[in-house]
Amino acid sequence: MPYPEGRSLAELEGSRALRRFKRSGLCLPDASANQSWCLLNIVFLVTSAPGKMCGVADYTSRLAIALGDIGAEVSVEYLDHWSLSQILKIRRRYRNSPQTIFHLQYPSLNIGNSISPGFLPLLLPNTFVTLHEFRLFHFLRKMMFVLPSLMSKKIIFSNDEERALFRRYFPVSSERLRVIPIGNNIARTSQRKQSAETERVVYFGQISHNKGIEFFIETIAQLREKAIPVEAEMIGALVESDVKFVDFVKRSADQYKIRLRLNLPPQEVSEALSLATIALLPFPDGVTNKRGSALACLDHGVNVLTTHTPLTPEWLSVVTHPVTAPEDAAVLITKITSGEAPRLKAPDILTRELRARDWHAIAREHLRLYEEALAVPGSANAP
Repeated sequence: MPYPEGRSLAELEGSRALRRFKRSGLCLPDASANQSWCLLNIVFLVTSAPGKMCGVADYTSRLAIALGDIGAEVSVEYLDHWSLSQILKIRRRYRNSPQTIFHLQYPSLNIGNSISPGFLPLLLPNTFVTLHEFRLFHFLRKMMFVLPSLMSKKIIFSNDEERALFRRYFPVSSERLRVIPIGNNIARTSQRKQSAETERVVYFGQISHNKGIEFFIETIAQLREKAIPVEAEMIGALVESDVKFVDFVKRSADQYKIRLRLNLPPQEVSEALSLATIALLPFPDGVTNKRGSALACLDHGVNVLTTHTPLTPEWLSVVTHPVTAPEDAAVLITKITSGEAPRLKAPDILTRELRARDWHAIAREHLRLYEEALAVPGSANAP
């Protein structure tokens, strides 16, 4: 199915025809000699609201595209909501496809309070689960995954910390748990400028409470007070439901000359990042492997200043500049722009880690995991 270059399926799904996406696989001539995964039909399950930005739905669509690119047969079922009837409808649709893998991506928009996803392993064969942000689930939502912890083929996390937390709740699930890192959510479609004429400090990500927005604005305010010559931009989606917060952001943008670049398509985001020199991403809980905005900035060659915590992986603590408050962020930006502090940190480590987070590498790791769990006939893992 053709789709506009540079746009994710999540952006296009307002059309009812795209509530179910299918990407046909081909068993590519240059694929590995062991191509038993070509026999599989991979079906991702995710709830998603048309026209709404959702990180998990976007992750799912990008993974589906990458899997299709390397020859897998893959579909995405965008459900309006979770319910037993929706799951049974899926089961009927694929009842004549015994080699189908059902892969739940959870949570996402429109998940509601239904416990039906917890019954997937009873209702659908060959069930895999990827849990995003398990630590943020309240206790009852965590308990919903008792059956998947016992019966799913594999449960996937984006980092070791999430896997360890799940294992503490469900010790018997240990052998089923795997870690596959997330990929860059913004493809690099614009070439980085060799030498920037102007220093540009950006925030990139969701513009809402608990995202470090106040930290970013206060840092820019201090740079303005010291007359440090930098441009400033906030790139992302402004959550409109909180009128007072929206007013605060817009008022601060006017006061401190911060350009708001809202709801840009991916190509324009890539262009904006290619022109940025410094990204200030003050995550309240610290930068981790799940921060797609940090990965996108690093992949675009932007120097990243961010918060480090005990949860920050070693590689991210090495390739990013640590900041703890607007005061030291403003001082560090001043030093970087004046040449008193280095811009690029550990380039070899950065290259290695970004390569592992390429979407096609992530897709190949999923295929390896499916084959390992199912011991596909003709594969090296089959008895």
